[in-house]
Amino acid sequence: MSFDASDGSALVRAVHDAWDRRLRLVHSTIVDEDGDGYPSFDVDRWAIEVRVPLTDDEAEAAPVAQVTAFTVRAPDEVDEIVEALETSDAQGSYSSVVTGTGPGGGPFASLFAGAAEVLERDDLLIIDRLEVETGFEDLPHLVPAIVSAVQNGPAGRTAAFVLADPAQWNVALSDDDLEAINLAQWADAGVLVGVNADPHEAHERAADLIAARTAEDAPTPGARHSDTWVSEILDRAAEEPALAVPFALPPALPADVWAAAPAGILHVDADPDTGTLAIQTDEGEFEVVGLPGNAPQLVGAAVGTSSQTQAWLRAVHERWWTYQPTLHDRVHEVIDQFLDGTLELAIDDSEPHLHMSNVELQRSAWPLPGELTVEPVHEDAEPLVLSVRLDEDGIRENVGAIIVHENGQVEAFLHDEWQPWLQDHEAAVQHLLSLGTEEFIVGVLHEELDAGVTGAILTGDVDGH
Repeated sequence: MSFDASDGSALVRAVHDAWDRRLRLVHSTIVDEDGDGYPSFDVDRWAIEVRVPLTDDEAEAAPVAQVTAFTVRAPDEVDEIVEALETSDAQGSYSSVVTGTGPGGGPFASLFAGAAEVLERDDLLIIDRLEVETGFEDLPHLVPAIVSAVQNGPAGRTAAFVLADPAQWNVALSDDDLEAINLAQWADAGVLVGVNADPHEAHERAADLIAARTAEDAPTPGARHSDTWVSEILDRAAEEPALAVPFALPPALPADVWAAAPAGILHVDADPDTGTLAIQTDEGEFEVVGLPGNAPQLVGAAVGTSSQTQAWLRAVHERWWTYQPTLHDRVHEVIDQFLDGTLELAIDDSEPHLHMSNVELQRSAWPLPGELTVEPVHEDAEPLVLSVRLDEDGIRENVGAIIVHENGQVEAFLHDEWQPWLQDHEAAVQHLLSLGTEEFIVGVLHEELDAGVTGAILTGDVDGH
């Protein structure tokens, strides 16, 4: 039901007289016989009628606005959110937000994951269209009250994070309204974002989570703590031409063999102990076994491929164990040379080479005497925690820790008990941050060069041939 009235109508006056920021929301959604929602199994679309009670017992209520909202259920990756936006009829400019980097330098995915962990909720709420009926636009703080009610209602109660696009609303927001909504603007997109909880509640939950981690022997950042995001460095590198690095690459595969490669090569798992090569592609996983020097044998789905693809699989198995170990050693050599400033680039395009990002690293100096040693607390852990020890005149002390997250956030801190009187602690923390940033960058460069090595072996499509 909708209502359109002039400012002078009795009902409009009654609503203004009764307005005390109480609202009644009537939610409608569409489900199929399995209980899945519109427009797909992982998105619920809500049509919400907003009413203002006219009496204390709320028996009478007048409709004043309509809202269209979406609940994206438990997205694990940004691609899932983008797909949900494409399958829904959401009108706001959300894709640029969920795939972009926020004002603080962090990607949306990390913000959503952090909110989900803190609030112990899995969903994403999108408050898309909001239409206030004629005559009610000047109800004080109506829009903040509606947004809050939607966040706390059936559409939002399972959501960890919320997006809203005021460009899709038929009312302009005052500065007071924006402040009351408790959502922040995302960069220049005009979209409002925020943790789907009262800020005080979110802060308390975050503190409880940190305390729980402390109880599990996780490092506890103290007062001398700072963090940074590596994304800004990578963004600058993306604007620069890539570096051409000399590599002794294998010869190109014959065109007829290369043409038989399956579409969409995604990943390669190799076991040097057994000689097994598992190649994951868009068409499935193909396995080839056989120790180096022995005839390769096709396993499972690989046996059912065409004779041309089988020939390609045998060829790349031989190429992998012939070239990959030496090329992988070269990857680490290149990174070491990059870090110490001795890396020499390819002279021209005719020289076999691979590309890596032109990353600029700025390592701040350690402001104190002694030599630092940085080591992982646990191998292959997420996040990566590095312990920092100081060796000065044969005395070794635990100085602090560095935490490197997969999303590009780097944290560093000095232990509270280590030289609490230290005056120049900010410079010391900045040095630790630079070491953590370097650790993340090394991982990025390793992935780039390793992907180049894999491509050279599996396709022969390399520069310099």
